[in-house]
Amino acid sequence: MAVARERLAAEREQAQHPSELAKYGYKEELSRTMNVWQLTAFGLNYMVPIAPAIIFGLLLQTSGGTVALPYLLAGIAMLLTAFSYSVMVRNFPLAGSVYSYVGRGWNVHLGFISGWVLTLDYILIPTVTASSSAYFAQQYFPDVPYWVLLAIFSVGTGLLNLFGVQLVSKMGLWLLVLGELVVWGSILVWGYAVSAKHMGTGELISSVPFHFSNFSTLIAATSLAIFSFLGFDAITTLAEETHHPKRDIPKAIYWCVGIGTLTMFMCGYVGLLVIPDWERHASDANWMNTALFQVSKMTGGEAFGIVFIAGYLTALGVFNLVATAAGARLLYGMGRDNMLPRAVFAKINKRWKTPHWSVLIIVGIEFVLGLGSNMTTLSNLVNYGALFGFAALNLSVIWLYYVKKKGEAPLRLGSEPNWMPRGARHIRYAFLPFLGFLVIVYVWISMDRLALLIGTCWLIAGLVFLGVKTKGFRKLPPHLEL
Repeated sequence: MAVARERLAAEREQAQHPSELAKYGYKEELSRTMNVWQLTAFGLNYMVPIAPAIIFGLLLQTSGGTVALPYLLAGIAMLLTAFSYSVMVRNFPLAGSVYSYVGRGWNVHLGFISGWVLTLDYILIPTVTASSSAYFAQQYFPDVPYWVLLAIFSVGTGLLNLFGVQLVSKMGLWLLVLGELVVWGSILVWGYAVSAKHMGTGELISSVPFHFSNFSTLIAATSLAIFSFLGFDAITTLAEETHHPKRDIPKAIYWCVGIGTLTMFMCGYVGLLVIPDWERHASDANWMNTALFQVSKMTGGEAFGIVFIAGYLTALGVFNLVATAAGARLLYGMGRDNMLPRAVFAKINKRWKTPHWSVLIIVGIEFVLGLGSNMTTLSNLVNYGALFGFAALNLSVIWLYYVKKKGEAPLRLGSEPNWMPRGARHIRYAFLPFLGFLVIVYVWISMDRLALLIGTCWLIAGLVFLGVKTKGFRKLPPHLEL
């Protein structure tokens, strides 16, 4: 009943106040069904409550002994960028995320490049999680071929997006609760084994989970940990499917970053209490790829290992569902502006109101990459696009408010257009975005060198494509000239 009343209120509001999309030259094509709690669930499911299980071993090896610290530092860095996201979604409540915000807040060509590079994340993250799911599932189904398991987790879950975001939102709330129960239940089981059974360190208060080789390895691990925080960016791709995007999306972003940071930090901390001797397993790739599964079996036995696997695979299945949804909306935003082939990427299924060709393309690429790519390389490459886009987004806030001088005032001040920050508000609109930019750039240049090389090649390919598309950067699609 509450959802029905909210939908009715939104319809009345829209009837009284024509859609903001009209001033950008767009029309309403997607269904507005999302509220703040559904958005939060969507974002947290994208983060995956049990995300550390995907790259726990990789973070351990990269940092030299800590998982908790990289997640804590990544959470702080993401909070700074979350401030900038909340500002930009209030100015431009559009699908397309960084592509829309950087393009309209700063420069359309830079916006396209930011969106182009960010597509790496929306395609590669589901590929990594689908591959990880297949590895974990093979712990109990060793006779099932890897490609079959990969198909179940990439193609099977991704194609559910064809039936609309309402299905995703309804499933998301319940499956988020299940995922959180599994992850916090696991943390309690691990902690009990340490304190009551004297496993691992034998005590709950220890400095062991904070050991690392040196500062550079810690920062490199932090750049990897950002892999797990892209859920708040995914929320913004649903701006055109949200009842009150200017109000609800910023709230959902902050909830996601806060809950995600706490959950991942605790996983990293308590998990290491159980395996302070992790280095003796470092040469076993299978053990490191399934480190938290090994921790669960050690602390709760075979039965709890099965529970952990079931919860983990469910969480990753939900992740692939929401990740495909977010990636398809990013491509939809770029296709609608004819920056990608409009007939394909901007095509909306009339029955389900979904960008179905974008969904099918993403799912196909995920499966192919999952068959032939190294998970470690993909995990490193994922963050190239995110960090590039985040850096550009932070600077776009400053450009919009202090150079173009066309930013909107906060909601509490009436969303006044062409508003200039004054006094303490310079902290929110200048200092924090610039600090976020510096932090992101520092982490970005600390990435794996191979990932930087491959990511830069993708960036150059985007520049070449854009140069051809815009006749030497002289032409813009009509919508982006507004």
